[in-house]
Amino acid sequence: MNAPATRSEPHTPLRPLWLCRTDGQPWPCGSARLALTREYAGQHAALTVHLGGSLAEAFRDLHALNPGTAPEARSLSERFLGWVRTSP
Repeated sequence: MNAPATRSEPHTPLRPLWLCRTDGQPWPCGSARLALTREYAGQHAALTVHLGGSLAEAFRDLHALNPGTAPEARSLSERFLGWVRTSP
C-alpha cells in the first residue's frame, strides 16, 4: 500500500515580514529559490526583474515596520539577488 501523497505548500512570502509562509525562513528561502529557478528556467532576465521588484517591496515594507532594525539595503540585495546566476 502506498502512502498518501502529501501536497507541497508553496514557499511564498508573508508580507510585510517577508518570511516564508511555509517554513518561516527569510524569503526567498531555499525551497522558494528552487521553485523560482524552475519557474523561470531559461528566463534569467525575467527572474532578476521579478526578484528586483520583490527586493524593492521588501525594503519598503521592512523599513516601514521598524526603521531602526530593518535590514540594510546591501544585505537585502544579497538575500534576494545574490543567489541568482550572474550569466544566463
